[in-house]
Amino acid sequence: MRKASALIVVLWVIAVLSIMVLSFATEAHLQTGVNVYVRERNRVNRLVDAGQVLAEVVISGYSNAMEWSKDENIDELLEEDRWTLEKRALKSDSKCTIGPILVDDRRDRDGNLVNPSTVTVEIELVNAGDANAINVNELYQGGDQNYRIRWEMLLTSHGIPEDYEVDTDDGRFKLTDHLIACWNDWRDDDDSTTQIDAIECGAESAWYEDRYDKDKVEDEDRRFPRNGSIPDIQELSYVRGFRDHPVILTGGVLNPDADKEDQIHVRGIVNLLGTSGSSKVNVNSCTVEQLLTVPGIFSEEDEEDMAEGRAAAEAIVGALRERPDYDVDESRTWWPYKDWNDLTQRVGDFADDVQIGSEAAQYLTYVPDKDSIFKVRIVGESMGMKREVNAECYLKDSKVRYIRWRED
Repeated sequence: MRKASALIVVLWVIAVLSIMVLSFATEAHLQTGVNVYVRERNRVNRLVDAGQVLAEVVISGYSNAMEWSKDENIDELLEEDRWTLEKRALKSDSKCTIGPILVDDRRDRDGNLVNPSTVTVEIELVNAGDANAINVNELYQGGDQNYRIRWEMLLTSHGIPEDYEVDTDDGRFKLTDHLIACWNDWRDDDDSTTQIDAIECGAESAWYEDRYDKDKVEDEDRRFPRNGSIPDIQELSYVRGFRDHPVILTGGVLNPDADKEDQIHVRGIVNLLGTSGSSKVNVNSCTVEQLLTVPGIFSEEDEEDMAEGRAAAEAIVGALRERPDYDVDESRTWWPYKDWNDLTQRVGDFADDVQIGSEAAQYLTYVPDKDSIFKVRIVGESMGMKREVNAECYLKDSKVRYIRWRED
């Protein structure tokens, strides 16, 4: 019995020791995994930090990038500045990609990469607000002497008939005149209501107060003319005319109560407008719709002129991807316009029947303005782990300043 008892005790001891050894081994294995995870997580964090530095180097120096020359020695340029090509791409194409850059070079005995660590940076240059949006705050009497013409072009090109009339509390007006007058009163710095033929066509604070009282609008929902710049394009929805016809901003049927065959379908204008930057159009990154707001390109006088204006706008955008007659970098797929003379020459070669009026020159720009911002995407990868950052920033006093930073 004593021998049997001793044997059982020995077996129990062995079992307990085995469990302890197994526990220690499991814990060691888990700890090793944790250590590897922490190490690689720190590695991808450092990769993102490196990507941020690369992005700032390119953003802070892109404006001084040398233009392409057929006689250039690319090896010498890269020796002087490793990021010359990326800076040039950001300057001319408004976007560039850095990498993926191999940060370390771990290889097995056969020379194959083992769990490579890489960082990739993508930078896109856009104007403040929406990309290349037209600053609506400049489209009023105190900002642009041709503001009425530009508004008429904008509205007409989006489907509002120039002679379409609406009934208001003050009389019957052309809808385009009514909208322009109401916006001008909201934006300008006085309380004088805009008139057409000696009849009030716009709306100042008194009109809104009266309307809110009639509709029993709560105090917190009342909005009055700002008499200054609006901070958000959505504020247009409170302006008389636009608030009565919201489809002008969003798109839809302008007169839904009319017979189906008489209904007018319009395209929303809100995506073309912003509240900062310039009212000029960056011709190297604009859309056809934005060019249709430029005097000299588009005219709303009749359907033939409207068609010719759209053809001119399409030719301006299309000629960007046609190689100019002078020496250019043929590895590119488009070549930005340098100035007004370059634009007219190249558009004429692209479509010789297109006419662009000289008055358009004052409304076109060829480089990003001071209010431009940059969208930056940084991706660090190591051992199957990935960290991604999406940020927005701007350049001031040669320093990159961030306005948004979002990590995965």
